[in-house]
Amino acid sequence: MCDVCVAYQGSPGTVIEAFVLKAFPECTTVPLQSFHKSYDILLSHDLQIVQEVQMDVELCLLALPGVHKDDLKTIFSHPQYLAQCEHSISGLSVSKKNVDHGVVGAEIISKQNLRDSGVICSARAAELYGLNILECNFQDESPNVTRYLVLAKTANLPKEHDQYKTSVVFGLEEGPGALCKALGSFWKRGINLTKIESRPNRGKPMRIRGTEKLFNYIFYVDFEASMTDVRAQNALKGLEEVASFLRVLGCYPCSTTTI
Repeated sequence: MCDVCVAYQGSPGTVIEAFVLKAFPECTTVPLQSFHKSYDILLSHDLQIVQEVQMDVELCLLALPGVHKDDLKTIFSHPQYLAQCEHSISGLSVSKKNVDHGVVGAEIISKQNLRDSGVICSARAAELYGLNILECNFQDESPNVTRYLVLAKTANLPKEHDQYKTSVVFGLEEGPGALCKALGSFWKRGINLTKIESRPNRGKPMRIRGTEKLFNYIFYVDFEASMTDVRAQNALKGLEEVASFLRVLGCYPCSTTTI
């Protein structure tokens, strides 16, 4: 009996569920209707990144049995999937309708017997809601790779240095060269950054200096090094000197394959 439970946002048949089942074939899936934004989870919860997985997402155009592409007047899907299929959709004389998940559109079409509507979602949704696949790989670009992170309460520090990434979050107060100084801590030690994203500091978004209003930001950074690597340890020590706070979110193997 499997003792691993994996929670995900959405319903059975979503692309995210497909990822969970590919990454953890023997797991028990736990669908949730609502979920915190990923970055909010990382910052506000005591969780560690333990794995990254890259998945080649295949989006399909589905409709009721007997319905053809020329019959469609409306296409349901999540806004992100509609954007990823924009060119393919442009070849059809249809309107687009946003839903929280593609499977929501599949359920609407199935229950209301909408024979003039299609939905963009996973192939599994066709099985669950009695729809036919009108076209596979409906997305504009292939491969359509999405990166997912696996979070857990505890993590083991890797013993080796090679093929590992570390994710951190830190805060900076707005000022001349602040970000340059922060990232220079990695450059000086020859550490490659693979991702950087910024967000306003929700806890303290602004400060006043004289008549100026200055903004405070937090930065999420991924870099190619293990926390057991002395270079990484020294880089974070240097970062602490300019950051208002620093937290290591996880150290995990680099994903070298796409599932």
